[in-house]
Amino acid sequence: MNVDQLSLPELIVVIVVAIEVLIVVVAIVTLLVVRRRAIGREQRYDRARSELSEIIQELGGPNDADARQRAFGVVQRLGRDSARRLLTELGEFLTIDLVEPLATIFNEAGLADASAAGSKSRPWERLRVIREARALNDPARLLGDLIKDDSPDVRLAAFEALCALGRADEALVSLRGIANEGRLVRMRAVDALAASQPFPLQQLKNLAESDSAALRLVTVGALGRAVGVEANDVVVAAVTDSDVEVRIEALRALRDMEDRAALPACIAALEDEFWEVRSAAVGTVADLGGDGAAEHLGPLLDDNAEWVRHNVSLALRRCGAAGLAVLRESAARGNDSASSALAEHRLLTEGA
Repeated sequence: MNVDQLSLPELIVVIVVAIEVLIVVVAIVTLLVVRRRAIGREQRYDRARSELSEIIQELGGPNDADARQRAFGVVQRLGRDSARRLLTELGEFLTIDLVEPLATIFNEAGLADASAAGSKSRPWERLRVIREARALNDPARLLGDLIKDDSPDVRLAAFEALCALGRADEALVSLRGIANEGRLVRMRAVDALAASQPFPLQQLKNLAESDSAALRLVTVGALGRAVGVEANDVVVAAVTDSDVEVRIEALRALRDMEDRAALPACIAALEDEFWEVRSAAVGTVADLGGDGAAEHLGPLLDDNAEWVRHNVSLALRRCGAAGLAVLRESAARGNDSASSALAEHRLLTEGA
C-alpha cells in the first residue's frame, strides 16, 4: 500500500488500526510476562513448602539447631507475605505442642510485625491474622485485642480461635455481644465453647444466671454439649427458663446428655404453653424414657399443634411395643398422625 496515495481519512484509519494492533500485542506480552512470573512464584512457593515440610520433621530432634536455621532460610527467601501464608498452612496440620518451632521461626523472621500491621487493617486482613494466630498458637499475641474488634465477623473468628487454643476464658469477654448476633452465630459459639479444653465450667455456670436470654442459651448449649462436664443441674434448671428458646435448647442438651435423672423435668415440659417447647420435649422424653415414655407422650397425639402431633407419632415408634400400642389405639379412634406413623413403621419393618 502506498501511503502517499491515501487520503487523510484513510491515513487516520490506518494509524488507528496500527495503534490498536500495537496495544493488543503489548497487552498479550504483558499478560504472558505476568503469567510467567505468577507461575514462577507458585513454583518457588511449592518448592519451599516441600523443603520446609521435610525440615519440620527434624525440629526437636538431634539436629534441631541446624533444622531451625535451614527453616529460617527457607522463610526468608519467600518474602513476608508468602512466608506468612506457608507457615499458616503448615501450622494448620500440626497439633499445638508441635507448632512451637514454627511460631518461633515466625517471630524470628519478623513476621509478627506484618501480622500486627494487618490486625489494624481491613476486616479481611484481620480475619487472615486470626487464621494465622489459630494455626501458630497466636505468636504475635493479637487475639486478646481482636476478640474486642468492631467487626462481628472478626470477633466471632477470634472467639473460635481462642477456644480452639485452650483460652476460652479469655474469649468470654465478648460472649454477650456474640450471643446477640443471631442464631447461627450463637450455634457457632456453642460449638466452639463445647470443644474447648480446658472447659470454662464455673464461668459458664455463672453466666447461666445472666439477665440476657441469648447469653443463657449459649451457656446452656455449651454445658450440654461438652463431653464429660458435670453441669446437669444448670441445664435441668433451664428447662423452666423464662425464655422459650432457652427452654428448647435445654431440652435438646438433656437429650444429648442422656441423663435419665432429668426425665421428670422433661415430662413436665410436655405441658409447656408454647408448642415449640412441647415439640422439643417430645424427642427428649422418648429418648430418655424408652418404653415407659409412651404413657406420657400418648396424650399429645391430640395436641393443638400439628407439628407436636407429628413429632409424637414419630417418637412413639421409638418407644417399643408400648409406643406402638398407643399408636394403634389412637389410629383406631381416627387419629391421622397415629395412622401415618403406623403405616411408615410397617413399611420400614416389613418392607411392604
